[in-house]
Amino acid sequence: ILGITGLLGSGRTEIAEALFGVEPADCGTITLEGTPRRIRSIADAVRAGIGYVPEDRLTQGLFLDKSIADNMVAASLETYRGRTLLLDRARISRSMSELFTRLRIKAPNAKAPVRSLSGGNAQRVVIAKWLDRHPSVLMLNGPTVGVDIGSKEEIFAILREQAAGGMGIVVISDDIPELVASCHRVLIVRAGRIVAEIEGADIAVDAIQERMTA
Repeated sequence: ILGITGLLGSGRTEIAEALFGVEPADCGTITLEGTPRRIRSIADAVRAGIGYVPEDRLTQGLFLDKSIADNMVAASLETYRGRTLLLDRARISRSMSELFTRLRIKAPNAKAPVRSLSGGNAQRVVIAKWLDRHPSVLMLNGPTVGVDIGSKEEIFAILREQAAGGMGIVVISDDIPELVASCHRVLIVRAGRIVAEIEGADIAVDAIQERMTA
């Protein structure tokens, strides 16, 4: 798990948005699994195998007027289309059941409106939306903002499980203790540039804070 942090306005979110094609980078290169990628749009990023859980899940990550199921399949509709181009509802139902179990989503059923969920469960639905695509890289911006302690721990357990399975996980956060507890490597960003990198046993709250304010 790679952590990216910096003070407010440091450019940490802009890095994620460039990688996801929201605001395409105007210089530099993006390489995924050794292959250079040209990412000029969100569609390019999704085709390259990149998923992004935005900081504001309510306005950017969810369709609040739709059901949990509709939100969970929103990024992978093409995989559920049959020969007639109609959605295979049976396959969707099986996938939803599996994701509900894996992510421990607490809701009456997948038809419930997503706006009825707690913060932690709503965030898990956004994560489920991308896990259903099996991305190579999943970036999460402030993944535990507005969720309770129990949900925080469960969300990071999910991320550790995905990382252990080979998925690249990038967490953008200003919660330094959270990064220390979860990341294998942390990048410090200032004025849109990476100014420091901390790895392994050197990752500590004091070390990150010192480099952020240097």
